[in-house]
Amino acid sequence: MGTSIAQIVATNGHRVKLWNHKGDLEPLQQIKEKRENTNYLPGIELSKNIFPEPDLAKAVVGADVIFMTVPSAFIGSVAKQTAPYLSGGEVCVDVSKGMDEKSFCLITEILASALPKNKIATISGPAVAGQMVKGNFTVMNVASPDKNAALMIKKVMENKNLKLIFSDDIIGVELAGSFKNVYAIVMGICDGLKIATNTKAVLFVTALQEMGQLVEKMGGKLETVYGLAGLGDMLGTGMAVASRNRRLGEFLAQGLSLDKAVAKVGQVVEGVPATRILNSLSKKYKIKMPLADTIYKIVFGKVAPKLGMENFLKNLK
Repeated sequence: MGTSIAQIVATNGHRVKLWNHKGDLEPLQQIKEKRENTNYLPGIELSKNIFPEPDLAKAVVGADVIFMTVPSAFIGSVAKQTAPYLSGGEVCVDVSKGMDEKSFCLITEILASALPKNKIATISGPAVAGQMVKGNFTVMNVASPDKNAALMIKKVMENKNLKLIFSDDIIGVELAGSFKNVYAIVMGICDGLKIATNTKAVLFVTALQEMGQLVEKMGGKLETVYGLAGLGDMLGTGMAVASRNRRLGEFLAQGLSLDKAVAKVGQVVEGVPATRILNSLSKKYKIKMPLADTIYKIVFGKVAPKLGMENFLKNLK
């Protein structure tokens, strides 16, 4: 996703520095030598306006907009590392979305805490990186307490193939953008178990109902759940063949353990920690979420995928 956003902004005529952590510098070297991120976006010729930069300070100094596309579990530490090099005038965009598993703070709250002088925003919607980078038409929400920050993001990202629609519901956009990953896992489980589209449609509806209850309880808006960041992103992530969360579910349904399924996906699967968080929040707010509970039990090996789905469908009300 980081490379995909870099490509979009770069082809819009902007100079983009692309950073990655020290443990995974190979893609930066590939881009420098071949103009291609062979590991994560093979076959895409990248713009010459993208400049791979392994040094974090050099990557962010002088930037107007910084897209934080690292996994949510690491975004706090990366933001703290970034803070000393920022002037405070930059717009920092959360692309990871969601919550911190330990503190239950929204990622945007973590960014605001680490970068108190900066304007914070988030983007979310049906945006599969491999499709977006090829120019397939995409629409997402951009949410921020500061509308000027959202306008800056629209300015650098929008083109004929990508549109951003403003939302003032940063809570709903963050939560929906995170928890759709959980329900995308069950769509993969359906694929692995050869469950028909009729049944998957029922699960989509149930997922929206569950997510809507929680988002409203936590201060977000129901309309956000039924919009781009919720329904839109859930459909995109749940149906896309390349989706990491959907693939994880498919591998679990084939009998792989969680560790082996994650290893086979080969990238961070945000739906795994999000499943734990969703399970905890349903208990905290005393909301019945039987589908989320079923996904939790399957993901963490408490019930076999086939039996878990049979029990859920049998008790559906």
